[in-house]
Amino acid sequence: FATTLAQVEVECQDCHGTAEKYPWELPIGYGEEFGRKLSDEPRGLSKTLLPETQAFATVYPAEDGYLLTARGNPMGNVVKKGDQVILHSATGADFVVPILKDINLKNAWKSPDAKVAMASVKKHVDDLECYACHASWVPQCYGCHVKVDYSGGKTDTDWVAGGTQHDESGQTAESPLGTHGLKRPGKASESRSYLRWEDPVLGINGEGRVTPLMPGCQVVYTVIDREGKTIAHNVIARSPDEAAQIGQSFIPLAIDMAPAQPHSALAQARSCESCHNNPKALGYGINKNIFQTKYVEDIVEDLIDARTGKVIPGKYQVQIPAIPDLKWDWSTIVDPKTGFQVQTVGSHWPLSRSLPKEMRDGMDRTGLCMGCHKEMTNPEVWAKVSTPGTLDDVEHIDLMHKMLMEYLKSKQ
Repeated sequence: FATTLAQVEVECQDCHGTAEKYPWELPIGYGEEFGRKLSDEPRGLSKTLLPETQAFATVYPAEDGYLLTARGNPMGNVVKKGDQVILHSATGADFVVPILKDINLKNAWKSPDAKVAMASVKKHVDDLECYACHASWVPQCYGCHVKVDYSGGKTDTDWVAGGTQHDESGQTAESPLGTHGLKRPGKASESRSYLRWEDPVLGINGEGRVTPLMPGCQVVYTVIDREGKTIAHNVIARSPDEAAQIGQSFIPLAIDMAPAQPHSALAQARSCESCHNNPKALGYGINKNIFQTKYVEDIVEDLIDARTGKVIPGKYQVQIPAIPDLKWDWSTIVDPKTGFQVQTVGSHWPLSRSLPKEMRDGMDRTGLCMGCHKEMTNPEVWAKVSTPGTLDDVEHIDLMHKMLMEYLKSKQ
């Protein structure tokens, strides 16, 4: 994703706008600011197309004008027609694009959550990619265990040399049938720790906006030399460059969580709680880093002394070898105790990183349930407030709203 970020110039707002502005009212560059202050000038519409579009694409009538991308180029298949925006698809079907400003003016939101998220909380619109909420899932392959074994004369395909060395006809070294490509010393193998799809971690992408993250390549490596001796076992490199870029003393592990546009968007966004009440989304790891905290020591499943934790048999086998530097679960990018970024976030764009402290502090509402439910330890109080009994989600929200309104009266 990071290497294609510069090539993709279409932003969600180019077609949908925001709750306050139509697409043509937004300035050029909106949605891919890269930390820059934008002009206040609206981008407008275009009556003409780029020469490439006219030469190689289907040319549709301009109607009131072609909508422009964030970089100011006309989209030949998206036009304003009266009070509608029409998208002409490659399938031949035409679609009416939902326009957020129209939805807001007509108060036609499908849920109160949508109105609050897109019309009331301005920082959502200013700081987030739309798909930070609307991406329904993100592929997450955690832990890339690479072993290179040079013992016994083992070899493997040299994909780099094979792809760069070619003959006069242009064929690369691996092209002729039966050659199996060029070889290099050492046999490489790879495995992973685990897969997830739900509740991705959030971070900052190269454009400076909040985005879902996915494991880029979280490499932990083992090397066996020609004599069969293990000279590196479950080693993780570190990234001084990342520490210098983000300005911290702790040098992060050189395992990467990469900004991603997963192309899994749904109209229904992720819930408020999945970000604001979820340590993993904030970058603190699963349940605030209480999961898989024993990577730093060998895991042995055998007879264990309950008092000392030591293995009882004299001979035993290690089931899960230690990864000495991995003090957090693979999804942790910020140490909850120190606030340091503990692994790299993207490696192509200077702005990509974990959520900054002030943003995490503003988002983090984990544990808020206890604001009310701690009174369950007081039977007399809870008997009064728990009437009429168990509430569903809607009733619970209504009750909390009534409590807020009563609090507001006390402040007047």
